[in-house]
Amino acid sequence: PGAFTRAPQAGPPPPDRMGWWSSRGGATAKPDVLAPGQAFSTVPRWNAGDEIKAGTSMAAPQMAGFAACLLSAMAQEGRPVSAADVLQAVRATARPLGDWTDLDQGAGVPKLEAAYRWLEAGHQGSRYIVRTQDGTPAALRRDGFAGPGDTLQTFAVYHSDGLRAAQFRLTSDAPWLTVAPLVTAQPRATMIPVRYRPELLTAPGLYVASVTARSPSDSLSGPLFTLASTVVVPVELAAQALLDSGRVVPAGRTQRYFLRSAVAGRTLRVTASLADSADAVFMQLYDPASHPVSENPDSLVVLGDGKSSAATIEVPAEDMSAGVYELDVHNPGLQRTTVAVRAQLAPVAVTPRGEGGLEAFNPGVATVTVRTVAALAGAERRWDVVGRGAPAESLALAVPAWAARGEVQVRMAVGQWEQFTDFGVTVFDSTGQQVHAAALNYARGRQTFDVPASVAGHAALIELLPGFARPDTAPPWQASVRVRFFADSLQSLGPAHLLSLVAGGRTVLPPLDVTLPPIALPEGFAPLLMWRLASPVGGGAAAVAFQTVTP
Repeated sequence: PGAFTRAPQAGPPPPDRMGWWSSRGGATAKPDVLAPGQAFSTVPRWNAGDEIKAGTSMAAPQMAGFAACLLSAMAQEGRPVSAADVLQAVRATARPLGDWTDLDQGAGVPKLEAAYRWLEAGHQGSRYIVRTQDGTPAALRRDGFAGPGDTLQTFAVYHSDGLRAAQFRLTSDAPWLTVAPLVTAQPRATMIPVRYRPELLTAPGLYVASVTARSPSDSLSGPLFTLASTVVVPVELAAQALLDSGRVVPAGRTQRYFLRSAVAGRTLRVTASLADSADAVFMQLYDPASHPVSENPDSLVVLGDGKSSAATIEVPAEDMSAGVYELDVHNPGLQRTTVAVRAQLAPVAVTPRGEGGLEAFNPGVATVTVRTVAALAGAERRWDVVGRGAPAESLALAVPAWAARGEVQVRMAVGQWEQFTDFGVTVFDSTGQQVHAAALNYARGRQTFDVPASVAGHAALIELLPGFARPDTAPPWQASVRVRFFADSLQSLGPAHLLSLVAGGRTVLPPLDVTLPPIALPEGFAPLLMWRLASPVGGGAAAVAFQTVTP
């Protein structure tokens, strides 16, 4: 609500707007509606001063109360209504916010009086289930179109509850999405073909459109269902780096960039800067699997607002997947802001080769020359953990005396991850005091933390605590864990070397012919090297790769 966006003042309240954190759809056709996502809450004494809370958990009770009001009103009139009736009343009478897509806001902000009048008028609700060929409730093409023939998307529509319509009157809200104006409902599943016009979607960006179905016999009953389509046309970074130097991001809006890399292992570097350091934006980068690439998945890179007016996100070679990355720049402020964004790939890709080796690959169409530098960055140790079920599993280790920063990486099978609701990763010092704690939010995660002076050189414990989705079962599980400790500075390993690669060429990075600097390694740890392969003339992104070596 606009009332929470600024201090109380005379005159009309500021307009409502979408929260940047509001849940949005893509392959899922959500949300149904919007509700106030900020509220004044009671808090414990230690949280005094933080009474205004924001999030979708604030919106859920708003809608629960909204539905309760409607049910109570109809009960007092002796007119029982179904869940389908209430849902349809809420969506059919909601007020959309301007300039937002269906996948941002659904039907919009519900209006209680209007929903009550809808029910009082005797309209009946309907519920339909929509599925694509992939089984998703909405169509999503994250990497543009597969080819000239990729123009057809078929939706299957199933009646679930409430009044069944005999026909569907269909309308599209975008010229690139076409559909037959009238379709007869079938007894089991109604197949509705929707056609795309790729020639209208050539510029890089995000395109969202919907086909809305209504009943020809009751035009006031509202939409029966929507067939939502999202098409992403990415920037081909292999052809040219992204440079958007004067992008204006309106208040409360998000600027989204979609960046494609056809080759894995090619380091991606994204930088952003503000024209006015008094402004503030949040920045987050997502990989092709829609996972945040930042060290803490719940954290956002903050620019401005008393902090740095520029920031960089770098995806090292070992984490770089082929596919489309999404960069979101959120403006949470009350005024528009101007941001400059640059994204580029390293000139070469670096991938594992053999036992601990690395291979450089030139995916381009011309010969490239890179300046290759190796440095000692820290130490690494790996575990293959077999969990017994619900009990926590612990990893005992010694923290190097020189450690300034720690990193814990956890990976597991995606199918296994779906068994959990939570998975805690906690680091304790030798006295049992918590040093770092965070949740694993995906099948893989990377968490970093500063190493306190009181912890460096002493024993530590990493605890992995699974939370299972079903309380009646807790099967064994497996995860690979990688712990790294970094020194506060890199130690160079000899002079730089020039490496030339023809187009499509590959070469194994040569073994180092230098003696590693003396470094105290705790039991089980191996030296961790960091390679940088960059253009000799400077500028541009460098290929960043890590390598463990036998001490």
